[in-house]
Amino acid sequence: MEWSEAMQTNQNEVILAGCGLCKQFSGNPVLTGVSIACRRGNVLALVGENGAGKSTLMNILSGGLMPDDGRLEMDGEEIVFSSPHAAKARGVAFVHQELSLMENMTVGENIMLGQEPLTGRRLISQRALHREAERILAEIGYHVPVERIVSELTPAQKQMTEIAKAWAGKPRVMILDEPTSSLNKTESDQLFRFVRRIRDEGVSVVLITHRLEEIPLACDDVMVLKDGEMTAHERVDRITRDEIICRMVGREITNTYPARCKALSADLLLELRDVSLGRELSHISMAVPRGSVIGVGGLEGQGQYELARALFGIRPFTAGEVLVAGQPARIRSPRSAMRHGIAYVPDDRKLEGLVLPLSVGENISMLVLKQLCARGLLNRRKTEACALEGMESLRIRAHSHRQPVASLSGGNQQKIVFTKWLQFKPKLLVLHEPTRGIDVQSKLEIYELIRSLTAQGLSVLIFTSDMLELIGLSDRIYVLYEGAVSGQLCGEDATEEKIMQLSAGLGNAAGGGEVPHV
Repeated sequence: MEWSEAMQTNQNEVILAGCGLCKQFSGNPVLTGVSIACRRGNVLALVGENGAGKSTLMNILSGGLMPDDGRLEMDGEEIVFSSPHAAKARGVAFVHQELSLMENMTVGENIMLGQEPLTGRRLISQRALHREAERILAEIGYHVPVERIVSELTPAQKQMTEIAKAWAGKPRVMILDEPTSSLNKTESDQLFRFVRRIRDEGVSVVLITHRLEEIPLACDDVMVLKDGEMTAHERVDRITRDEIICRMVGREITNTYPARCKALSADLLLELRDVSLGRELSHISMAVPRGSVIGVGGLEGQGQYELARALFGIRPFTAGEVLVAGQPARIRSPRSAMRHGIAYVPDDRKLEGLVLPLSVGENISMLVLKQLCARGLLNRRKTEACALEGMESLRIRAHSHRQPVASLSGGNQQKIVFTKWLQFKPKLLVLHEPTRGIDVQSKLEIYELIRSLTAQGLSVLIFTSDMLELIGLSDRIYVLYEGAVSGQLCGEDATEEKIMQLSAGLGNAAGGGEVPHV
């Protein structure tokens, strides 16, 4: 279905439209003649690789950028948004992937910011503010204490608070940029129920997502961007997932996940024997063979976060035994974990994985500075060679190794975190949500990288809330429930249904007390 055809047949339903939008940065075209229609009672999925122009298009629709050419129309009349505030005043809300919450304020204060209820003395009524914030949270089907300071929230709670803040303004058009990137399946389902409900009330929703499996759950139409141009605009029930990927990357994808190991090695790189961590982890036993990908799944808050960080010594185990290559290992800090060949790719790359003001090269080389020094001074030639080699090996797209990391896409930033650790030459790579918030092409490249590393003998322990990713990558899967292993699955036994059963604490706790046989 062509955009022009959709506009002609549904003109009376269009709330906000962009017509022939063009945008350049430093002479480089980012959008070329893109048109979009946000229709009443419709959910539009907007997909494309990082750098395809999605954020630029949405920033134009929401007043964050002015187009170089083309125009915006609202309710059939041409309009110019001079700022995001002007767009918001006309009912256009944009929930960015980068959250804009005030960390030192409460949940309620953030949700009601700019529209606080006042007393007769023109003072803010905290009771009325919290009551209204609770009502808005209830409307989106989520509960978080409105008196809690935002800095104390989990990433998922912050995300839902940001969405509630946008919904408080009762928008007519709601743009959500990767809203489920920090949500588990239950929270994502709650969000999609909310999206479907406001759609039925006449709100137009634009959902930017890299998780293609989410599109049929809430969306009516899908629009694909590639290199700043629209390559597809179709009803969801008229286009397949493979066709969407093909339009995104410009080629047909045969296999999303590389082939798994045919048989696990009997040579164990890592063993956890009855390890515990306070009340968060209880008597966990696991085995990670050399050259394998071992997955850890479960609903959010069941101990995955604590286990991943304990393995890297951020918060050490309080009981049990850890063996690396058959030898007891005391992992009491990240430094001691690194001495045992353990590397950690965290779930929040911007907070813990990168130093954003530094360049690509500085981030890549920061763990091997000692090897790049001569007589106590950093050898520029060696440092540059290290950076360029890392960029080439993982196909990092940047203008140069001197470019600030903060200016790169999420996929390229994540590849830099991987490259940084691979310079260190680890034996075990602990990956926590390794593809969160990155585009499809970068995901495929990271999947290929993981398998190529295991083929070289490196072991990978992956913690992911993406069920398909967990099944597609893992040679064995451990499922956590209430801080303990509720079961393990291998090969054809690893299905979504069985993982969900174990995630709910149903099933035998195989692997809960003893190191399982390989």
